[in-house]
Amino acid sequence: MCSIYKWGFLPTAQKQFGHDLTLWQLQEDNDPKHRSKLATNWREEKGIEKIDWPSMSPDLAPIENVWQLLKMKLRKKNFMSYQSLVLAIKHEWKALPLELALNLVHGMENRILEVIESHGDFILH
Repeated sequence: MCSIYKWGFLPTAQKQFGHDLTLWQLQEDNDPKHRSKLATNWREEKGIEKIDWPSMSPDLAPIENVWQLLKMKLRKKNFMSYQSLVLAIKHEWKALPLELALNLVHGMENRILEVIESHGDFILH
């Protein structure tokens, strides 16, 4: 998990938000890998603040929309090997428009308000 943080997450976050780690926070689900002592210690050593996040909250996880989009694109294809599947996933991931991510992130305030108004019930988005 720490190699993903070190080589994937951190350089991308710093490129997007700058090197001052106090200006942004990390949002992760409650996957055991994210809660592990190793991952927690790494984030603390780097001074990365993590937002407390409720479990089982797909309405508040914009990545769920991305996974659904990727599944729809990949469902139409046949894969002859695991490697061809991995390559297709990477290709589709890189083809995702930046605007998609920006729209999902910028829509979070409205999602949060809708979840509050629905008293925690699922919302349509």
